[in-house]
Amino acid sequence: MRGAGFALATLLVAVLAFGRLPGEKVPDGGVLLVTNKSENTLSFIDTGTGEELARIATGPNPHEVAVTPDGQLAFVADYGSNSLTVVNVPDRAVSGTVDLGEHTRPHGTVVTRDGSSVWVTTEGSRHLVEVDVASRQVVRTVETGQNVTHMVTLVEGKGKAYTANIGSGNVTAIDIWRGVVIRQIETGAGAEGITTTPDERYVLVTNRAAGTFTVIDTDGDSVVHSIEIGGFPIRVEVTPDGKRALVSQAQANQLLEISVGDWTPGRRLAVGRMPVGIEIRPDGAVAYVANTFDDLLTVVDLERFEELTTLSAGDEPDGMAWVNRSW
Repeated sequence: MRGAGFALATLLVAVLAFGRLPGEKVPDGGVLLVTNKSENTLSFIDTGTGEELARIATGPNPHEVAVTPDGQLAFVADYGSNSLTVVNVPDRAVSGTVDLGEHTRPHGTVVTRDGSSVWVTTEGSRHLVEVDVASRQVVRTVETGQNVTHMVTLVEGKGKAYTANIGSGNVTAIDIWRGVVIRQIETGAGAEGITTTPDERYVLVTNRAAGTFTVIDTDGDSVVHSIEIGGFPIRVEVTPDGKRALVSQAQANQLLEISVGDWTPGRRLAVGRMPVGIEIRPDGAVAYVANTFDDLLTVVDLERFEELTTLSAGDEPDGMAWVNRSW
């Protein structure tokens, strides 16, 4: 009886600490697509069970992945070439490629809200390229003229795209309706991560070499705030409610929370080694952090800001996309 009592007490501690029984599945109905950049593959991970459902070959050195709103197609940026790998998500199979021609080293990838276009940065040609989803053809290109045009975010309500240019330490604001550059916005050395707040009022930028976090007002396309955060910040994403920004700090091996609006750094969470990609579940309850040196994903409870578990991935996981498993 004494042993049983101890076991029960241990079980109660676990439930109180983690909000569920040991080994109980994290409530979820999704599949996480993960690019494994050093083995040229894409993983499909059931985020409720942690099971890897499939791992398929992509083009060389895949870094980022974006999914159409209906969850049917994924576009993988093959950084080691001039192509996008097109994936049929329900079938977990490659369905074709997009030839980007002269535009090499594709990287940042985002799909429009209506699912009609994919915008991708191409570091080799210093361009932002628009691909038509239906035809899988390049339909427009805009030259940024900046070095290492790396990531991209859209502000569709204002007809704009913004690219983070690592080598130039700035952000290029682009009119996507007219296909022209609006201006170059200085942010800081190593401008890498970039995202938009849900209300499209701000674009947020992480400058890895400068160790800073920059806020751009999307009406005037000007910097309105900047803070030092250190830790070699790589990616930034915003929770669906627009209240918090999450930043992966690659040298600090941690995830940093920043309050949107007053831009105050908050909680910090130790994750794995060399955290890069961040993906937030649409309900805002959970975030996934790709730890490239550990081949693991850290699953984070965003309310308590603590680790729930880790998931195994391939060699150097990086970009991710969450898909509702409705198929």
